[in-house]
Amino acid sequence: MSDLYRPIRHLAFFEALGTLEEGSTDWHATTAGLVVLRLVDAWYDEGVQVAAADAWGLEAVREAVGEMAAGDPARTILSGVVDAVASAARADFSVVATRLSAYGRALHFDARWRLAADVYETLLTYAHPIDESDVYINASMQLGYCLRMLGEFDQAAVAYADAGRVATSMGDVVGILRARIADARLSMSRGNLPRAEEILDDTIARATSESLHDVAGLALHERSTVAYERKDYPRAIRFAYDALAKLSGQSARDRVLADIAASFLELGVISAARDAFLVLAATAQEQYVRWSATLNLLDVSTLEGSEPRFESYRRELAGIELPVVLQVYYHMHLGSGHATFGRFDRARQSLVRAAEIAAEHRLNQLLFTAEDSLRRLEAGERQLGEHAAAAAEFVPDAVADVAVALHEMRTMAGTGQG
Repeated sequence: MSDLYRPIRHLAFFEALGTLEEGSTDWHATTAGLVVLRLVDAWYDEGVQVAAADAWGLEAVREAVGEMAAGDPARTILSGVVDAVASAARADFSVVATRLSAYGRALHFDARWRLAADVYETLLTYAHPIDESDVYINASMQLGYCLRMLGEFDQAAVAYADAGRVATSMGDVVGILRARIADARLSMSRGNLPRAEEILDDTIARATSESLHDVAGLALHERSTVAYERKDYPRAIRFAYDALAKLSGQSARDRVLADIAASFLELGVISAARDAFLVLAATAQEQYVRWSATLNLLDVSTLEGSEPRFESYRRELAGIELPVVLQVYYHMHLGSGHATFGRFDRARQSLVRAAEIAAEHRLNQLLFTAEDSLRRLEAGERQLGEHAAAAAEFVPDAVADVAVALHEMRTMAGTGQG
């Protein structure tokens, strides 16, 4: 391929830099990531001489990393990549694979999906699918996740299928089951709940029989999500609480806790939902989960009839470029709140926007929900959150123990009342 038609490597980083103020903290962090990735490219393509101690570009890369904020975890990670490249006897990608995976994860935690996807694509470019199958499978799964967060579901399906293909060729049961769970997530996003249930029930059974507790926990969490979409909220809570006991990773546990809270919210058990959302908004590891918790505190403020809190959370979220799914929820929550507080024109505008975003990105289940809310508003059911507030503190016996556990978690976390 001639240079004229060769795709620009790390285009996402160049595009991000074009939106940032030169010299800002984010600009320095993005610049450092770009030059380190370009150093890795040159090292792998041209050989170790590009990272020799007297190489003209090596010191420039070190200086770029040194310009990052001292408290940024990615600074340490990128510095480690540069050190590994500079000290390697040969251009062996396994030397930097773990560090680049950590960099992708750091971007992921900050909800910088496009940049994280670029890092995972770099890993897939250089990692051998057989010799470095663990790296390859994980990078494919993480790439699929980032693409799903960006609303690029067809591309996400390709990444997940690639992970499953390599896992199958290697006899990697964990990789195979994780790819199956990801496939179920895509089915849910497209509204095919029966297929998602079938995949997940099989995955839970297989993971349990193999004593793969974390995988079983992941599948139980997704099974909880299907129950939620079917509006079977007590069952969703029980599936999720079972998942919480099996999962060891903090970010995975945060996401489960968020979904338990969301199910309590739908049941009208506002105190339990608020307990969990306050904990998550303050302590969740991932930015996505903190945003989601704040979105749901916006909804809680509507159910409680607190217009000042509603306005506070609305202003907090208004200037943030949320991922696609959260954009839909944001506008749906705004629609409910505006209707509850008597601002019906603004409610209609918000619900129309939610439906537009859902339709554009083929989020069929969310599209149905947004359109149903809009129909209810047009039919005169303008107090969209009133039914939940009326039953706020009735706790079904089947999930009473979970509500108590959430209150204890909030007390231990020392969060305020919201």
